[in-house]
Amino acid sequence: MSMTEPYPFSTTLKVRFNETDAQGHVNFAQYLNLFDVALIEYLRAIGFSYTRMLEEDFDMLYVDAHASYHAPAYFDDLLRIHCRAGKVGGSSARFDFQVYNESKENRLTAKGEITVVTADRKTLQKTRVPEAFRQALEKQG
Repeated sequence: MSMTEPYPFSTTLKVRFNETDAQGHVNFAQYLNLFDVALIEYLRAIGFSYTRMLEEDFDMLYVDAHASYHAPAYFDDLLRIHCRAGKVGGSSARFDFQVYNESKENRLTAKGEITVVTADRKTLQKTRVPEAFRQALEKQG
């Protein structure tokens, strides 16, 4: 799959007024929130809701995030946020994101990634990626 093709999983969100800035477009920091929303929906879709993680006594701690911006989005634009598992390591996983603006001819708006480490729910000490979680991520990509 090329980096310009959307990933198989996506969710949509309409830009809210409070997500825009004085220039009238989505504030750059809001894209990390969009990535987070898409990640939670992606995990739910692959059978690993956040509730399930906590029930299985593990959590994900965000340790790194990046975004690059390609075109502005505005109030009431409909954004489609694509998410996929990137690299899955021993105790970490990287999730990749692409944001397309369906209100503007499906234009690529932003791309980014979030890296997480898995941790024990109670101690927050880093742990290995649980095997069932790893398999779900590797199967879905």
